[in-house]
Amino acid sequence: MKKWYYYLIGLIAIIISFIFDKQISIFFISHRTSILDVISIFINGISGYILFGFILLIFIATKQKKRLLPLIITFVLYLGLTGLLKIIVARPRPFVGLNNSLVENLNPNMSFPSGHAVSVFSLVRLMDFNKIIFYLWMLIAIIISISRVYLGVHYLSDVIAGALIGLLIGELVSYTIETIYPKLLKFYK
Repeated sequence: MKKWYYYLIGLIAIIISFIFDKQISIFFISHRTSILDVISIFINGISGYILFGFILLIFIATKQKKRLLPLIITFVLYLGLTGLLKIIVARPRPFVGLNNSLVENLNPNMSFPSGHAVSVFSLVRLMDFNKIIFYLWMLIAIIISISRVYLGVHYLSDVIAGALIGLLIGELVSYTIETIYPKLLKFYK
């Protein structure tokens, strides 16, 4: 299937999730367990900075030096785009209306998109150097994203939008590095 089909499916999923966001949040609230609370709170503490730093160390340790520039560009785009969208949209978090958050000290009007989802999904394209790592990373990305809804800090639509934005950032960076960057290097030689 072509990549744009996946993005189309993602857009449809966002639209559908907007309709059911409140009900999905209530479902997660009513099915909380102590072990999932602990796991989700731990995941909440892993910010985009820590995630990118961890991947930077992995790339350095595994001598994936050609992935360092794309990683830095991805990080800058993740920070800039996520921050800008959160300010522009200013969507209240689920815990504002539902009083269901397990964590505190979050800006109540910064729900859309999920920064955790953007960060983890923006790195998916960089993890395609090994099939096992790629699928493991996809699993990690899904778990992190679901934990955001479970905690009551994001709606499902925030997470799906964050995943799509992250994937688009990854694709944009990969396309730029693979096609445009080599042409620029040849031009300046």
